[in-house]
Amino acid sequence: MTTLTIRIREDLKDKAFHQAEKLGIPLTLVVTKALENFVHTPSVVIGKPEFIKPSAALQKKIDKIDELLSNLEKKGKLPKRTLRQQLEDL
Repeated sequence: MTTLTIRIREDLKDKAFHQAEKLGIPLTLVVTKALENFVHTPSVVIGKPEFIKPSAALQKKIDKIDELLSNLEKKGKLPKRTLRQQLEDL
């Protein structure tokens, strides 16, 4: 284990501490998990995550895939748990 010292606004630290306390977890766990997520995904979400609207070309491809899956489904050529169902779970 090691110690990480960072400079943040005091009000932010206080709010984060109280939020973690409400959940019954230490603030250290919150920071550790955020750092682990950063290491594993190499991305940072700043603000609320936004839904991305696909371009017209991408939407056309998505629609074609949906059509192909529907046709395979109608012919009974898809496994019980279809790709569509797996994607809907995301």
